[in-house]
Amino acid sequence: MQLCRHVAVAAALLLCSIAAASAAGTGPFLVASDDFVLTGAQEQLLWQRLVRPNTGSTTAPSGLIAAVGATLPASVTLRALPATVTRQIPAVRPYKYAMLGKTLLIINPTDRVIVDVITH
Repeated sequence: MQLCRHVAVAAALLLCSIAAASAAGTGPFLVASDDFVLTGAQEQLLWQRLVRPNTGSTTAPSGLIAAVGATLPASVTLRALPATVTRQIPAVRPYKYAMLGKTLLIINPTDRVIVDVITH
């Protein structure tokens, strides 16, 4: 009986810690959404960390207008956001990015919808 009580308490503590981490945005349960908003400061940080001279970029596919809500074709390669960025902005962890010319796109990888367009 004592063992069952210890197991129940341990399970409850584990569930509470998972819920707290998820609510704080630090847990592994962040899910990409098409309704994603970055602040100006976060966009600036992403630009500084991801856009470098001679960084490989892709030319926009014919007919694509890089705008929030547009779907990125499969021909455009998505890149993972580096850990240095996701540590500073945990909310971007489930997203990917692509460079089209001098435009940085933040992409929901589940449906390839553009959730943010950053230019400078």
